[in-house]
Amino acid sequence: MSSRRDFLGELWRWSGGAFAAVSGVVLHRALRAAAPPVREIALDAESVAQAVAAGGGDLDGLWVTGPAAEPTALSLACTHLGCRVTATPSGFACPCHGSRFGADGRPVAGPARKPLPRVSLERRGASWIVRL
Repeated sequence: MSSRRDFLGELWRWSGGAFAAVSGVVLHRALRAAAPPVREIALDAESVAQAVAAGGGDLDGLWVTGPAAEPTALSLACTHLGCRVTATPSGFACPCHGSRFGADGRPVAGPARKPLPRVSLERRGASWIVRL
C-alpha cells in the first residue's frame, strides 16, 4: 500500500516528465519554423557575363565573379549585423562598423568573424538562378 507521500512523489515525477516532453515538442516546432524559406532570384545571363568580364560586379546584392562557364557569388550582407558591404580594391568594406573582408570574402578586420556567404548559381535556360 502506498502512502500519500509516495503518491505525491510519483505525481510530481510524472508531471515533470510530461512537462519536459511537451517543452521538447514545442521547442522543436519553434526551431523548425524559424528556418528561413528558400527563395530564388533570376539573374540575366548577359548581366552575369558583364560582371564576370569586369572581374566582378554587384548584381542584386551579390558579388558575381569567376569563370564565365561557372560564375560564383558572394552575398554582400555583412555577417556582423547585415549591413551592405561595398567593393574595394582589396576586397569588401562594411560602412556600418568597419568590418573588412578579403577578395575571397573572409574577414580580415573589424567585428565580423564569419566570411561573406557563398551563394550557388545554377544555369536555367537564359538565366542564372540564385538560391538564397
